Amino acid sequence: MKSCSRKDFLKASLLGSGAAILGKSSFLYGQGSAAIGKSGSASGDIRIAIVGVRGRGNGHIETYFPGKIPGTRLVALCDVDSDVLSRRVAETEGGAGIKVKSYRDYRRLLDDKDIDAVVIATPNHWHSLMTIWGLEAGKDIYVEKPLSHNIWEGRQAVGAASRYSNRIVQAGTQNRSSLDIPRAIEYVRSGKLGKIVLARGLCYKPRESIGRHSGPQPVPQSIDYNLWTGPADLIPPHRNSPQNGTVHYDWHWFWNYGGGDISNQGIHQMDIARWFLGENGLPPSVMTFGGRFGYVDDAETPNTEVSIFNYEKAPLVFEVRGLPMKAGMKAMDSYRGSRVGVIIHCEDGYVQISASGECGIYDNKNKKITQFQDGGLGSHPANFVAAMRSRRQADLHGHIENCHISTNLCHLANISYLVGAEKTDAELVDAIKASPNLMEVHGRVVEHLIANGVKVDTDKIVSGPLLEIDNGAERFIGRNQALVNKANSSLLMKRVGRKGFRIPEYGPRHAAVS
Repeated sequence: MKSCSRKDFLKASLLGSGAAILGKSSFLYGQGSAAIGKSGSASGDIRIAIVGVRGRGNGHIETYFPGKIPGTRLVALCDVDSDVLSRRVAETEGGAGIKVKSYRDYRRLLDDKDIDAVVIATPNHWHSLMTIWGLEAGKDIYVEKPLSHNIWEGRQAVGAASRYSNRIVQAGTQNRSSLDIPRAIEYVRSGKLGKIVLARGLCYKPRESIGRHSGPQPVPQSIDYNLWTGPADLIPPHRNSPQNGTVHYDWHWFWNYGGGDISNQGIHQMDIARWFLGENGLPPSVMTFGGRFGYVDDAETPNTEVSIFNYEKAPLVFEVRGLPMKAGMKAMDSYRGSRVGVIIHCEDGYVQISASGECGIYDNKNKKITQFQDGGLGSHPANFVAAMRSRRQADLHGHIENCHISTNLCHLANISYLVGAEKTDAELVDAIKASPNLMEVHGRVVEHLIANGVKVDTDKIVSGPLLEIDNGAERFIGRNQALVNKANSSLLMKRVGRKGFRIPEYGPRHAAVS
């Protein structure tokens, strides 16, 4: 394959993202809503609302400050926590001079005809339903990763995006707007490093104990807990960490709302790895082992997790570590210099992709061959705006179908864990000994756990089964019907939502995308 120059690549990337539309040209600005389909105010500005403004949403607020993305206007904020909402409104109006409307209930926001597009930055369990409701209300949607809390609801969101194809839906997989990753993919596909033999994803993030409490914890008066819970099961919070309290952020570590760090961070690295592999669907099988080690707290998800996705082109192995390099330390382990990233192992070298999207190309002696570091991740919201202007789905970088597939990898891995059984280390070795890749990771994980005071000879580890997958149906299959039924009954496979927050049905199947 002929490689392109940096100049040619940047030119193609900019045209592909619709960046020319966002320049100083008067082609669309100031020409009213007719110029951009059904989006836009009388002045031609696209009117943006942000939903979920405590954490990631606060970053989205700053994205739409005046002058950052021409032709957009931040007009509304929404959050179920009145304290967070009032604080963000005050900061936005005082610091940026933007007058915004405020909503606690997303449904009331969707009734507002003066809002063209919604940016969804809520907890995971709301992503699919808010996407669907927003599309039904005629809004364009930017939805943060992961797309869903479970596989079935994610498929309904994809189906809704297909049904309302006149609307624009951008997924928050911002690496798809990278200028570097496509060039590294082209380098690998040129054959200069030989065939891919393994894709490796890493998430080594420090995760301290969230504490241990007995019984349900109180909900702050500022939070409408019914709205916060939405389609999830309505149960009192069972956590109360000093940093996040009883509701916020630590929901990531509970199956009712999140999926641990493999879903929190790993979705990005899954998406990059699958992109390199050129795999447009789910793998034939998956297996996971791990556990929650080093402390006992309220959380449910593993802080140590290894998963293998047995794609035909090459396996994808993902590893989560939440404990430090050694007990009592703050520093985290790394693999070939990476803590959060992707490594594409090839016959004659490897590619190292950082969390910021930079790509280093190395030979098998760890000598750097070349580096791609032009960036581009920050242009993802601008790409969303460009697609809203052009009304062309082809202009989008973060396609909802791609996010759905990569999100599903996280769910599949966690389901294997959830239907697994506790085993001794010797029993785990017996279960994975046929996989050289899992055995290699296992050896490093054991050293890591020992360094953190875990007694690997006596402490049990959860060993999930190797589960076969029907890519078309997005379900598990196999001869062990009891195991298949158990896996397919997981709440990470399907949850329809409770009364008042049911997930509308838009079809079960998927179409491959590149």
